[in-house]
Amino acid sequence: MSISFSKLFYAIASMIGLVAVMYFGKVLLVPICFAMLFAFILYPPVKWLTKKGIAKVFSIIITMISVLLIISGVLILFSAQIIEMAGEYTLFLDKLKTTLDTSVAFLNEQVKVIPDIESQTLIDKLSNLFSDSSFLIISDTASVTGSFLSFVVLASIYTFLVLLYSEHLTEALSRFTAKNKKDSFIKMLKEVQEVGQQYFTGMVLLIAVLGVLNTLGLFLLGIDYPFFFGFLAAILAIIPYVGTTLGGLIPTLYAFVTFDSYWYPFGVIMIFWIIQFLEGNFLSPKIVGGNMQINAFFSIFSLIAGNVLWGLAGMILFLPMVAMFKVVCSHYVELQPVAALLGDRITKVEIVEEETGLLDRIRTRFNI
Repeated sequence: MSISFSKLFYAIASMIGLVAVMYFGKVLLVPICFAMLFAFILYPPVKWLTKKGIAKVFSIIITMISVLLIISGVLILFSAQIIEMAGEYTLFLDKLKTTLDTSVAFLNEQVKVIPDIESQTLIDKLSNLFSDSSFLIISDTASVTGSFLSFVVLASIYTFLVLLYSEHLTEALSRFTAKNKKDSFIKMLKEVQEVGQQYFTGMVLLIAVLGVLNTLGLFLLGIDYPFFFGFLAAILAIIPYVGTTLGGLIPTLYAFVTFDSYWYPFGVIMIFWIIQFLEGNFLSPKIVGGNMQINAFFSIFSLIAGNVLWGLAGMILFLPMVAMFKVVCSHYVELQPVAALLGDRITKVEIVEEETGLLDRIRTRFNI
């Protein structure tokens, strides 16, 4: 075996440079990445409308408006549930105070090592904390809302432009490769588009299925606002591993505060545990599909790296980005070990391509 330190240095330097660009350029890159993935999802209906004789510009506009109407309808339903919950805010605070009094009394009775805690003192401190930071919370909320709206507008513009110039971009990118490899390069781009499209369309369908299952389970258990909690947990499931746990924790805490019996929060935990089991073993593999094929180590690593570099957006984007990067690596002989490292198994295609590349190098070396 041998190692080229110059190639190793270039590889490490390239990785460091890529990470630096992603970190310092996240304001520019995040909306572009979301726009590319949205374009992957919307490309099939746009192409279908175009084949029906509708101009491409109007096909894009019709598709984007349709998606916007669907999202607006979901947001209206969520808003109605939130407004209804706000009407019971005072009642909820009273129940929270009662639960806190009971918990503090139990803690004082059972734990003798620490001094007794007075619930009223704890409530006063929490009230002062919220009242002191109320203006800061309002200002932060306004800032976050403004940033989010700016992001949505920018991502929508990018999505429209990517869809409008999709053929031009494909042709331009294909010129970076040799003419005899152009078909293979275009095939690679199509596979990358299919992976991104399958992931996000699968995630949308998975959110719908999980939302219905969560809502039905909470409704049968008798939890208030089952639609809100059910679909909130389903939306949070976009964030791998962490989102499902957080989505189940919120209705569990609500049930713990709202109901006197502990069987209700226990029932919520059991419902989400069963649904998470079904999602991990049956729903996600069937709906999202097997094209991801990223092993658990790099799935978790991409989640953590995405959070470090891009925050919540990175936690959503990095897993499909790694899957698409794996597709790119599988089409280059030099990068096929990287694809094998990222994947959960080495496919026969990768092995055949690797053996073919090895035979080509042997023939070249010995002039066969």
